[in-house]
Amino acid sequence: MTSLKLALLHGAHLFWPLALLCLWGIFRGRGALRIAAGLVLVLSLPLAWGRFVEPRLLTVHEATILLPGASETSPAIRIALFGDPHIGLFPHAMPIGRIVDRINAEGVDTVFLAGDLTYHPKTEDIPEHFAALGRLEAPLFAVLGNHDVGFPGTNLSGPLMQALQAAGAQVPHNRALDTEIGGHRIIVAGASDLWERRQDFSFQASLPEGVPVILLTHNPDTALSVPETFGYDLMLAGHTHGGQVRIPGLYKRFIPVRGPFDRELHHFQSAAGERLVYVTTGTGMVGVPMRLLMPPRIDILTVHLPETDKTPAQN
Repeated sequence: MTSLKLALLHGAHLFWPLALLCLWGIFRGRGALRIAAGLVLVLSLPLAWGRFVEPRLLTVHEATILLPGASETSPAIRIALFGDPHIGLFPHAMPIGRIVDRINAEGVDTVFLAGDLTYHPKTEDIPEHFAALGRLEAPLFAVLGNHDVGFPGTNLSGPLMQALQAAGAQVPHNRALDTEIGGHRIIVAGASDLWERRQDFSFQASLPEGVPVILLTHNPDTALSVPETFGYDLMLAGHTHGGQVRIPGLYKRFIPVRGPFDRELHHFQSAAGERLVYVTTGTGMVGVPMRLLMPPRIDILTVHLPETDKTPAQN
């Protein structure tokens, strides 16, 4: 499968001689040849855009989220959320350095990385690929995704954890961190990847009451298996890529979205009541080396906290 993906990656360069041939047919040909050349060129342009242009267009999407008990006038924190950089196989994936520079320009209080850092990389290149995370000017919280832990591919948990630690990241896998973000006490909890089947929410029993809880994970379908007794306020996730190749009515055939979550904010009804799940659409690619109508994106979230958030963080 890897060889096929590389064939698609490099074979796409055939577009350029094809485009020249089509232009020759348009300007020098006659009748049916001119029409056929024009039709082939028009049909190939979206694929060329998705392969050569859109993966390099880093965008920012801003959203406002009201946690339960909050209002538009409540205190707020600014979060940068990104996921699925998939550094490795496809050399035109959005570099971590560009993502870091863009986040630093936004002046956020914290950064959340929702997993799938890699896509068939060389293990020895991992430190260099992710060293730029150390330049983030806000605290970083990160979890690993299915491609990072070997579903599919090689289990790269060890070198990735070392790279994240070297960058100063906190990794709340199956645990909760009592911390301060933007001057407000926040519980940042994390869940390991759903496909790894090692998620453990036993830490919920010791969480303090009255403190907002943000749950970071890779796969948003985790929301379907979180215990009803775990009353988190907001889940942040990635995994879906928003379809990656988002052709209206057809995109799920390219990057399947198996559960009820696609992109951005979902008000998910569970047996325990309404849950908020926000899904970032990612910055990288899997399967095919292209993004179409779904460019790489960082989400900047203004999260309003409950009015009762007055308790200082515990150190």
